[in-house]
Amino acid sequence: MVSNQFSKLLLLFFLFGCSNENTESNIDYSKEFDSIIKEFNQSSILEFNKSNYLNDAFISEFLEKLDPQKTVFIQDDINEIMNTEVSTNEYLIFRKSVEKFYQRFNESISYRIKLLKSYSFDLSKDEYIFLNSRDSYFINKDEKNDYQRKYLKNEIIAQMLEEKSYEEAIKELSQSYSDRASSLKKLRESDKFGLLANNFLSLFDPHSSYFSRRDLENWNLRMNLSFEGIGAILSYENEKAKIEELMPGGPAINSQKIKVGDKIIKVGEGKQGKLINVIGWRLDDIVERIRGEEGTIIKLEIENEDGRNIIELERGKVSLEESDASKEILEFDGKKLGYIKVPSFYSDAKCFELNNYACKSATNDVQKFLRDFRFEGIEGLIIDLRNNGGGYLHEADSLTRLFINYGPTVQIKSPDKEVVIYNSWKSNRSWNKPLIVLVNKFSASASEIFAGAMQDYNRAIIVGQTTFGKGSVQRFTETENGQIKITDSLYYRVTGKPTQIFGVKPNLEIPSLINSDGLGEDRYENAIKPSQIENSWYYSYDEFNMDKYLANHEKRLAESEYFTKMDELKNYRNSKKESLSLKISERKLNYEDNKKRNLKLINLGREISGDDIFENYEEYLEREINDDFVLDAEIDQSLKILIDLIEIES
Repeated sequence: MVSNQFSKLLLLFFLFGCSNENTESNIDYSKEFDSIIKEFNQSSILEFNKSNYLNDAFISEFLEKLDPQKTVFIQDDINEIMNTEVSTNEYLIFRKSVEKFYQRFNESISYRIKLLKSYSFDLSKDEYIFLNSRDSYFINKDEKNDYQRKYLKNEIIAQMLEEKSYEEAIKELSQSYSDRASSLKKLRESDKFGLLANNFLSLFDPHSSYFSRRDLENWNLRMNLSFEGIGAILSYENEKAKIEELMPGGPAINSQKIKVGDKIIKVGEGKQGKLINVIGWRLDDIVERIRGEEGTIIKLEIENEDGRNIIELERGKVSLEESDASKEILEFDGKKLGYIKVPSFYSDAKCFELNNYACKSATNDVQKFLRDFRFEGIEGLIIDLRNNGGGYLHEADSLTRLFINYGPTVQIKSPDKEVVIYNSWKSNRSWNKPLIVLVNKFSASASEIFAGAMQDYNRAIIVGQTTFGKGSVQRFTETENGQIKITDSLYYRVTGKPTQIFGVKPNLEIPSLINSDGLGEDRYENAIKPSQIENSWYYSYDEFNMDKYLANHEKRLAESEYFTKMDELKNYRNSKKESLSLKISERKLNYEDNKKRNLKLINLGREISGDDIFENYEEYLEREINDDFVLDAEIDQSLKILIDLIEIES
């Protein structure tokens, strides 16, 4: 969707933009807060008034949003904030919360620096640190300080697992925390307000956010639509930079070494460069260190459920307009089949505004591929929308029209309850042969519009995993000193069913190694709850006899060594540890076990593509990246379903 794409570009610039310290104008942030509330109240699809946010439950949620792990505040802080009088200026309680947060955070950094200078950590002592979020805030400073001691001890052990000495670990961590202390001193008022505003808005709607005037000015000055880096969108979680999204075509996603949810612990320049601990750094400072000249090497230490790994990536030029769709012609089971990967629903916005139908776009690129496929005598087609997070609404609409004769594609319900139907009686159909649409949990927004329409029209069999479930539309509106992104409508399938939260359920499910629990729209407690609306009139093609396809599909999965192994490994991979030992001898054993587990998982994926397996973990770390098309397990199963479709429907 247009507004979604624009917000994504803004977010990308915010994270990858320049780190120059600009002098702030004298902004009254109390008035800016009032302006945000006013605009949100006028534009949001949500009901909004003071009773929504001037209550103990909301303020408690706001505090938890600031400190989700409950490792910064102590209980006295919470009591003090909750007892604040807000009748005269409602902004004050949120401002006080942010100020107290930074006060305690500064104290934490100072205490850790003190410990590293004077405390001798006993690494043979049998004790543990819990990994899950705490159920309650620290009772007092003594309890918090004990946690910080354990936290530092865990960091020291993590360093020593990389074959550093105890002294080297202490030295590196001391430098890292000194850098964090310096970074905190550079904190701007706009940074504090940005934290306040974004946390405040996110409690109403996970897709609403705030952009300061400075961010917008930087965007306008440097809107070159490309940067050199790894192609990742970062967020901040418990002092660590987290991979929020991987950009199609970027070095990170192409490497297959990094995934959404991974935490960046350290960053190093070049193959021999020293890894610098970046926990607690400002997000833009981390990004500035990651960015660099195309073709150069960046080293990252990544933390996830499998432990910590060091990876190398080659920086490349990443287009903020997203990478192009791509095609393959595959000889499979004696048939010529087409494959199209659509990484996003992209379009040249300026060209589109001029009503130039020859613009660079996902639809136009796919239409050219379809023309080639017809010439080549292709018998069936797969459209791969895995990891496609969306894009322009008009592209979802126009791409749908390449596969149907006429009719509606999507319904949009606005705040005034009016339903707008994207409808056309003009046919642009370019493909009338068998079609498979491949999706996964990270297929979202515009991807769900297309997949849902193909399913509702019985035009394609949808395979893969249930999609993300983002069925909301956002737009930007001005505040006194910035802009806010607000959800102003929901979209619905032609049947009247919502994709919001529910997503698009595939006709035939392909199991995934990734545990999708907590990865979709339903992970947000405050996600907008949609209801069904009336269906729009549409002409549906003959229904598929899914019983035949399901029987064949389930038989193949049961006979597949890959999927039987995967089921076992999925349980192994997704088993969560609740605590970590702080005894170094035990951690060394766990570390080696994690490497073996990771190698097993990596080699499993390589077997289906016919690649040689890695003999050891070190060989994997040194591998060369292959950007060629890879026939993975899900494409393999999709091709077999497509063969069924061709043979059964012919």
